[in-house]
Amino acid sequence: MSDRREPRNLTSGPNTLRRSAAPEDTTSVNNYPGQFPTEDWIARYWNVTFQGDLEQRQVTLQLPHGFGAPCVPVRVGQNGCVRSVRRWGFGCYPEILNDIDFDITPLLSNPHDDAEWLTHYFGVVTFDLPGYFVIASPTHPFLLYDSHGVLKGSYTQWRTHLGALSYIVGNLDASFVGLQVENSALYQQALGYLLQAVEESHPGEATVG
Repeated sequence: MSDRREPRNLTSGPNTLRRSAAPEDTTSVNNYPGQFPTEDWIARYWNVTFQGDLEQRQVTLQLPHGFGAPCVPVRVGQNGCVRSVRRWGFGCYPEILNDIDFDITPLLSNPHDDAEWLTHYFGVVTFDLPGYFVIASPTHPFLLYDSHGVLKGSYTQWRTHLGALSYIVGNLDASFVGLQVENSALYQQALGYLLQAVEESHPGEATVG
């Protein structure tokens, strides 16, 4: 397969907790630069740094032209066109490509290879985002705006700040969304303990991308 057809920063395998492949200073993401007409969308999200700090980020994403047409406006908490958020980034529903008659064929080196077809089918709508650990919860939602600034997707059921810290400190894969909603005091207490644990585990170390 030629470099021209290889999607940039495409999810590799089923690991939802892998590191993002996006450079830390990324401001715009297009997995297939120059391969098809695009429109600019905006992702606003929360990242947990290597030192455990919480920061808000914003990145421009280039989706196929017309992608926003079949996507209805949503409220925060409604997924809309967002299929999932993971540590490394997020993905939209690839079925939307069918709705806009997007043609995958020009991206293929072998039009008869089903595995390659699926790779590009998801690759067009799946993005690595800059950051150490992307989170999405009711208090720190992932938000996706179309080219007109209309909210077309959100996600609140991935990982909380506490969930990210529990993975950074102890490699524990847990969201703690339920705890955050049902027992805020206990959640904040646990968050304090883990923030201290992160500081003690690597004091003075710089955040890595």
